[in-house]
Amino acid sequence: MAKNISYAESINQALFQAMDCDKSVAVIGQLVDYSPGVFGTTIGLAEKFGLDRVIDFPVAESLMTSKSIGMAIDGMRPVLVHQRLDFSMYAMDAIINWMSLWKFKSGGKNNLPITIRAVIGKGWGQGPQHGKSLHSWFSHIPGLSVVTPSSPFEAKGLLLSSVFSNFPSLIIETRSIYSMREKVPNKPYFIDPTKAF
Repeated sequence: MAKNISYAESINQALFQAMDCDKSVAVIGQLVDYSPGVFGTTIGLAEKFGLDRVIDFPVAESLMTSKSIGMAIDGMRPVLVHQRLDFSMYAMDAIINWMSLWKFKSGGKNNLPITIRAVIGKGWGQGPQHGKSLHSWFSHIPGLSVVTPSSPFEAKGLLLSSVFSNFPSLIIETRSIYSMREKVPNKPYFIDPTKAF
């Protein structure tokens, strides 16, 4: 069964299903527990799963990213929300020198199942520091999976696949298509980010 939902709603649905399925999944980021959600994508999560799994964080991108690394080392599957891809630049040391290389540094014995959701804020009222597309920068980092969902169907399937993968993933979301609607299956499903479809 499928329902016509928006890109933002498909992300919200994927987060609900991931957190419902696995208690180690947690969401961390600025205002993730706020009632409107992060552009509607985190609505209702704090009420359902509690503030120990939906963790608000101050404006400290590097520290927030480093905390997600610690959570993953401790057995969690954090979904880290950077509301603006541009400001994830403050976290580049954590992403490039630690998160992406963890598997290599451990001789293949350990990995970090972290999913980073980063939003490109193009659209009305956005300043120039909110609209850069840095896909190619991140795609050159060894050990980091980078995907850019272009539809609600892709957003849900790629997010669920990233959350339950055993390697760090970066999902780059374009805010200007958050209202795009499409039929999306109600049940959880996965899209392999390594294969075209």
